[in-house]
Amino acid sequence: MSEDSVEKLKKELEFYKKKLSLAEHDVALDGYAAYVNIVRQQVDYIKEFNIKNNIDGKKSESAMYDRTEAIWKNLPDMISKMNSLKDELKIEFDDKEGQPKIKAVSPQSIGL
Repeated sequence: MSEDSVEKLKKELEFYKKKLSLAEHDVALDGYAAYVNIVRQQVDYIKEFNIKNNIDGKKSESAMYDRTEAIWKNLPDMISKMNSLKDELKIEFDDKEGQPKIKAVSPQSIGL
């Protein structure tokens, strides 16, 4: 991993630490953070999933394959919804500053 990648990850970690401290006071941000956590867990699970090892014909392994298939088929929609929610809540991350950019949310801006 390059030094730039490590630095970017450090900035992103600080961003999310701040985001989570803000979330303690804002249920919308807390909900968004929880949603992101679920999506990340699913992505991590799918990255480790091996199709060949899970379609061996055993019923229990077939069930695991079926559940995983449901996750990966729904993942694009979940990511789109996560990004829409991020936009609706006006959450942005600036790599240069390592700071969250949370813009004011008004009823008018949500309705756009």
